[in-house]
Amino acid sequence: MSFIAELKRRNVIRVAVAWLALSWLLVAMANLLFPALGLPIGAVRWLLLGLLAAWLPVMWMAWRHRMGAQGLQVDRAASADDSGSQRTGRRIDQASVVLVLGALTLSILHQVLAPYALDRAGGPSAPNTAEAPAAASTPTPPAKPVDPRSIAVLPFANLSPDPDDAYFADGLAEELLNVLARIADLKVTSRSSSFAFRGTTAGAREIAARLGVAHLLQGSVRRQGDAVRITAQLIDASDDRQLWSESYDRRISDIFQVQQEISQAIADTLVDTLGARTVKVAPATSDLQAYETYLRGRQLFIQRGANLPAARDLLEQALRLDPSFADAWATLAGTWYVWGSYAPDPPGIDSLERAAEAAAKALALKPDHPAALAVSARLAAGRGDRLQEAELIQRALALEPNNANTWLWQGLGQIEVGHVDAAHASFVRAERLDPLSGLQQGWLGISTTLRGDRDAGEALLEQAHSLGWRGPASRALFLVALGDPEHADADLIQRYLDWLHDDETMPAEQRDLARSLAPALVNADLQADARKTLGDAAAAHPQREWTILLDSFGAVDAAMERALHANRAATQSLLLSLWYPQFRSLREKPEFMILAEQQGMLAYWQERGPPDACRLLDAPAMHLACGP
Repeated sequence: MSFIAELKRRNVIRVAVAWLALSWLLVAMANLLFPALGLPIGAVRWLLLGLLAAWLPVMWMAWRHRMGAQGLQVDRAASADDSGSQRTGRRIDQASVVLVLGALTLSILHQVLAPYALDRAGGPSAPNTAEAPAAASTPTPPAKPVDPRSIAVLPFANLSPDPDDAYFADGLAEELLNVLARIADLKVTSRSSSFAFRGTTAGAREIAARLGVAHLLQGSVRRQGDAVRITAQLIDASDDRQLWSESYDRRISDIFQVQQEISQAIADTLVDTLGARTVKVAPATSDLQAYETYLRGRQLFIQRGANLPAARDLLEQALRLDPSFADAWATLAGTWYVWGSYAPDPPGIDSLERAAEAAAKALALKPDHPAALAVSARLAAGRGDRLQEAELIQRALALEPNNANTWLWQGLGQIEVGHVDAAHASFVRAERLDPLSGLQQGWLGISTTLRGDRDAGEALLEQAHSLGWRGPASRALFLVALGDPEHADADLIQRYLDWLHDDETMPAEQRDLARSLAPALVNADLQADARKTLGDAAAAHPQREWTILLDSFGAVDAAMERALHANRAATQSLLLSLWYPQFRSLREKPEFMILAEQQGMLAYWQERGPPDACRLLDAPAMHLACGP
């Protein structure tokens, strides 16, 4: 009898086929169930290797044994009656068919349910309405060239029994983002855009295309008491291929070491594109309770709005536990700095003074803390020290070049002094790092219109409006139309009314007054009365911002007077709108140089050059001459 015939007689070939079918079924089951159980995707690979390793022993067992009337027996030689072997062979064939059908069914089911399983295991997620209100409905933009040295850290799924531990999962993902952002030459998408994909069913390719990155880091966190299990995986978005995955079973006290290990593993995986990189993570604090309190406070700070008082309280609590916690001081500085944009200062407290104190303490503990440097830069601008602002913001960017907010703040400082082209370059960098942020889209739209590309600028502003940046975008769209003498009257009035409707910072009484004056925008006969009405209202309520309204109705002298005596919020609002064409007559007035000197703009121009398309003249008095 030939060897092949003997293999057939002993059912070895049938067993080999059945084992392959069983292996396929088990792998299909693992692909479907492991993510839901919180097991790493790498466990599937180990299962497959185990099945392949068992293949030879199974083949040996099939050769050596056969199923007879007395059960499993050693098959020593061919029997005269092989009917039992034939019956066994038919049963194996039937089992193989069932296994193949089962494996095929599970494989199809896995393809259908993969997005949902990925989400439960810590995959990409749907837009968080607090961070990117309209990201879910935003169409996928045209594909752009993707830098292979780019990554987005998606929010980690919270698989802990306590849903309140979500702050810890988010905090870990953000800490990893911050560590990766410090790796030279690696572009890391900002938190607000990455975390916009919380709960989505979008696949890796679509998410990466919208974020403009080549790689995605996703994972999950399961915490119980002091024990924590962290699963992370790095995905090549071009083909949805897993490049690396690992699970870490540690104590909470090892959290900084885990951050370093994950970041180093990613750097090692991308060594072909990044070159060799060594990642170091210094523990932010030795007090774990302070660290967890800080994570809770930072989460609320990021959400802004009505969450700021609770964020302040938690950050101050963390600092009582560890007064040397530099990150907490820096985040507290940021909380106080943005406070005035969302609520009045608490009684007896100057929020900017508190911001300056907290930033100074952070820098005393860590002189190169990028977040504290960035806050200090904007505070310097508010004091009128524009040169120090530029120095501090550049130091912050040198330390943290992937921080979209710092690029944005640099752009704001540049646009306030009229360096529109430089501001535009900063806004481009910010938008690339945070492509789903209405804030970034909006300021890029403003700088684009100021540089003369109105159609592209308005498209960006409309996109920013759809992403939740409503008030500022509506005001910018109105100012663009106001500066165009050919603009249709009806659309100009509609944009004006849209601005008044969307601007949440404008008191209701002021909004109602401004709305009643809308017809005067396009009727010269009504403008004199409108200017008087606005002038009287500005005198009655000097703490409010009137400059843009006054200038919009042609009251240039009154607008200049208000600008010179406005509070800090109104002054900043004016400076950020000053370089629209219709404000040219205001900024060319000699009196404007008083404001320019107060705000540190004059000293900045004398050292770094005048505003774009403007000249600084001395006669008959110092003034700007702008335009051709």
